[in-house]
Amino acid sequence: MDAATVKEDVQQAGRMFQDTLASGVGRVQEEMEERVRRGFDQTRGAVSSLNEQLGGFVRESPLVAMAGAFAMGYVLAKLTRALT
Repeated sequence: MDAATVKEDVQQAGRMFQDTLASGVGRVQEEMEERVRRGFDQTRGAVSSLNEQLGGFVRESPLVAMAGAFAMGYVLAKLTRALT
């Protein structure tokens, strides 16, 4: 084998490695995008469900909900003042 053949073989192997690496990175990227999309959909569903439950509770017991909101505001104000 002469030097030109070795050089060509090394270049071809480098191109094959780059193609394989790019393909693998593309697959990983697609898989991660799909996982993020599924997680986002699950989170959106959970937040929607929680919102519906909270809305139902407020409609059923508006005074309790207002008292709870007031109590949470009071506690947050105390914490904020204590931290500053």
